[in-house]
Amino acid sequence: MEKFPCELIHELPEADTGKKWPGRLKVTGLIGLILIIFASLGITVVSNKLGSEVKKDILSAQDIKRTAEGSGLTLTSNSTVNPSDYKMGEAEPDVYKIKNFDGMLFIYNFSSIGDRNTTYDQWQEANRKNSSDSISNMFSSKWNYNLAYAAKNTISVVCLNPILGKEYVQKISPRLKNLGKWIFYNLNGGQQIVYRGEGENWKGKLRINYYNHFWTDTKGIIHHDGWKHRKPVLEFKGDTGTIQGDFGYKFECSGSSFSETGSDGFDARRFSERDTASSYGSEILGFGAITGSSSMPSRDEVYKVTVQWNNTQETFELKACE
Repeated sequence: MEKFPCELIHELPEADTGKKWPGRLKVTGLIGLILIIFASLGITVVSNKLGSEVKKDILSAQDIKRTAEGSGLTLTSNSTVNPSDYKMGEAEPDVYKIKNFDGMLFIYNFSSIGDRNTTYDQWQEANRKNSSDSISNMFSSKWNYNLAYAAKNTISVVCLNPILGKEYVQKISPRLKNLGKWIFYNLNGGQQIVYRGEGENWKGKLRINYYNHFWTDTKGIIHHDGWKHRKPVLEFKGDTGTIQGDFGYKFECSGSSFSETGSDGFDARRFSERDTASSYGSEILGFGAITGSSSMPSRDEVYKVTVQWNNTQETFELKACE
């Protein structure tokens, strides 16, 4: 697998901070790979800004195709790829060429969310190829990088050619992010909440994208299918160059917390407002589980943020208010 310049790290889909798709990544030791591959208080609630929401429990392949085209992708039918070579279980994909950046789109349609989850898990387990302590992306040897988007009973896979330079990354990144937004808002009925707050030395923000589906299986049992992505934003009010050595933060609320510590100071770019495809649900195919659920965030929640730097500590609150 090709290596890429470190300066491309921030142009690709960001690493997740506590998200599920809708489950947890089960692979450890892949953070570097995932990174490379891809003042006031207030609330922002964003819903369905990118066209009309498809309010259906069962989506068709045409629903996905129309959504992808609505996001700006130009698709053409592809007869050079045999769909049966890319089956997941018994599901054969609809295959399209993406003319915008010479990629491919595979659309898988299943009978239900449950069928999707079971089939994907079985496919992933059967096709996983172990090599020493790493796991390869086993969807295809023809395309090096394959991003997957889940929407109810469907999985869409975008296949990319080798990423050869910054120009190509700058070309594909906005397209992948916009596709993620259209799927998130229009097919998954996604929502966004932004919590804000500040202390004497720091401003903070937490953006949560999430969706929740409830579906009934053939036995009449109701199941929950949920996903969320948390993006912490921190801004130092002083000179960031003065922050050297150990730096850490912790966001916590009732029953939930996430944190990080390091010894390389404060990287302001990492905690900026960057918005990428992973913010809306994309996963590197084969490295993420799509089973499980994720709890819905509450607008009444108050987050306590603790920041530690230069042997100093500050704590302040983030709130969501109308």
